[in-house]
Amino acid sequence: MNNIANHSHRPQTPPQAGGELVSGDGLGTLYIVATPIGNLGDITLRALETLKSVDLIACEDTRNTGVLLKHFGPPAGGKKPMVSYFQHSKLSKIEFIIEELLRGKDIALVTDAGTPGISDPGQALIGRIKKEEERIKVIPVPGVSALTAAASVSGMIEKEFYFAGFLPKKKGRQTKFKAFSNLDCPIVIYESALRLERTLGDIRTYLGENTEVFIAREITKMFEEYWGGSVSEVLADLKSHTLKGEVALIVRSKK
Repeated sequence: MNNIANHSHRPQTPPQAGGELVSGDGLGTLYIVATPIGNLGDITLRALETLKSVDLIACEDTRNTGVLLKHFGPPAGGKKPMVSYFQHSKLSKIEFIIEELLRGKDIALVTDAGTPGISDPGQALIGRIKKEEERIKVIPVPGVSALTAAASVSGMIEKEFYFAGFLPKKKGRQTKFKAFSNLDCPIVIYESALRLERTLGDIRTYLGENTEVFIAREITKMFEEYWGGSVSEVLADLKSHTLKGEVALIVRSKK
């Protein structure tokens, strides 16, 4: 059954010039909008509708989001206002976004690629709203995520798994791998292809040479590739693969 027309959280009509409030309680809505991680064809109709309807877009890099908006055509009324919001943004940037929401502005939060809030600085903003400004609605606009994309083709995840996100580069790294050795479920890790060999070596050291791994590199992009096997087999064959871009790594220990 097609439920698109009946969705209860479609973006509201944006306010008119002059700051007219968009909802009965005078508050705006924060939309968490997933965007493509590579192939622009993966954008959803609802994501496009939301990006064109909101008053402001909070994005990791205004240049990247600008390219996305330009590709799909300019929003109604011309260029869409954007504000940068990234990992090292000052707290004042969070305050600004929340103040705009309290004034009745609808805002879309996007990351450079994928779903905001998943190993992403957007979590700080969302967490702050959930903790201190519960009146503000936070609505997901689902779409692409490297996490679910990799899991869906790995053949390794049936029910539960542990999402580790990006690993510590130095401090806490050894502690993290020791904790992994106590888990009895698949583990999903985000990693740079440049650090993949080191991470696979740590997996072999702490989880064992027969540990099963699955690698999804550059998902949805032109040179995407997927392969796996025991961690020892993958390490031995690593030089036959291109080690560039982003990797989603799935690990399952054979205890």
